[in-house]
Amino acid sequence: MKLIKIKRLPKILVDLKFAISILIVIAIASSLGSFIEQDEPTAFYEENYPINKPIYGFISSKLIFTFGFEHIYTTWWFLSLLIILSFSLIGCTLTRQFPLLKNSKEYFFRKKQQSYLKLPFAIKLKKTFYLKEKILLKLQELELYIYQNKNLIYGYRGLIGRISPILVHLSLIIILFGGGLGAFKNFKAQEILPKGELFHIQNTIKIGPLTPLPNLTTRINDFWVEYNKDKINQFYSNLSILDNFGNELKNQTISVNNPVRYKNIDIYQSDWNLLGIRLLNEKTNQTYEYPVFPIKANTKSWITWLNDDSKVVSIIFDQFQNTFTIYNEEGKLLNIKNLGETITKNYILTDLLPATGLLIKFDPSIKFIYLGFGLLIITTFLSYLPYTQFWIFEDKNNIWIGSSTNRGKIQLEIEFENLIRNIENKLFENTFSK
Repeated sequence: MKLIKIKRLPKILVDLKFAISILIVIAIASSLGSFIEQDEPTAFYEENYPINKPIYGFISSKLIFTFGFEHIYTTWWFLSLLIILSFSLIGCTLTRQFPLLKNSKEYFFRKKQQSYLKLPFAIKLKKTFYLKEKILLKLQELELYIYQNKNLIYGYRGLIGRISPILVHLSLIIILFGGGLGAFKNFKAQEILPKGELFHIQNTIKIGPLTPLPNLTTRINDFWVEYNKDKINQFYSNLSILDNFGNELKNQTISVNNPVRYKNIDIYQSDWNLLGIRLLNEKTNQTYEYPVFPIKANTKSWITWLNDDSKVVSIIFDQFQNTFTIYNEEGKLLNIKNLGETITKNYILTDLLPATGLLIKFDPSIKFIYLGFGLLIITTFLSYLPYTQFWIFEDKNNIWIGSSTNRGKIQLEIEFENLIRNIENKLFENTFSK
């Protein structure tokens, strides 16, 4: 693609100030997405952002629904901003950064004395025998790429400082691509499943418009809770991912912050619950399952009732432990029992029936966003490396030396002065030896 065709793009699209302004708008919109809860039911916003009492005097559910603030990252205007910024970065890279890199790689010589006077660092030395060769040896010590054409010399170093801005733009484009991809290709599901259950992904919380649900069969092999001083320390689920014939493809025990990944699908341990208990009737030798009910919302305490010989007792479970308490109909504490002990005259509590809560996520944009940010961090530091140039021009009586840099001018000034001082010392030594 020729750069001439790229230059036909609107000037505003490759303008740096325009790109920065778009980036600021995206940053503000993203901060709103962090402030306003995303992808919640309509009733949630109507309750928490009432029209008659807006937050800060203007943030209400009407404003949120009008501009799509409840799903900012998938609105048409936010995606349009990402596309515009991407085109701006691409246009700026092709029309400015690439030509700048091309010019930096090409050597050019300064042939006029006047051009040296315009440089930030320049000096004229009286021509002596082998002076130019001595200067060349000193320039080589500065690790320069050197080009020579008769009486003209050019050297440079730090070309990575010219390449880095291009890579910075590339990393931003990768991040924007990842953000756009995540808006259309993603899903999040929540499943609450008892031990031993086979399940397919069904209860989606969020799903992108272009995302098909994968046909993934998973089995809950086991679930247990780890305690530390009677407090929950961690809870675990052992999962098996199966193929269509029931063969195990992968087995892993997951816990909070330790998910299982299979074909870009992550399964997290998010919650747990107690669904019921299993009782053995010693008289009939039959096993029964009883449901349990939470005593209070968002707590890990449950209650159930058992009728044995016309006597009703209440059984209360606190956390997922092997101990439980028994109360009579008047609410009086009768006993504290352990799993496997007799509850009443005829019943033994043999097992607890837990359920594990799994959060299932698919987001192919994460690897692009991580790659983009990783590249951005590296190239941002590299872009601060100075790009330094040296020129030498030799006429009949004098030798001109000049240098410039885009960054680190103090460092170059020190190097330039040391270079001249070393050359002068060599000249003095040669003169003195004669």
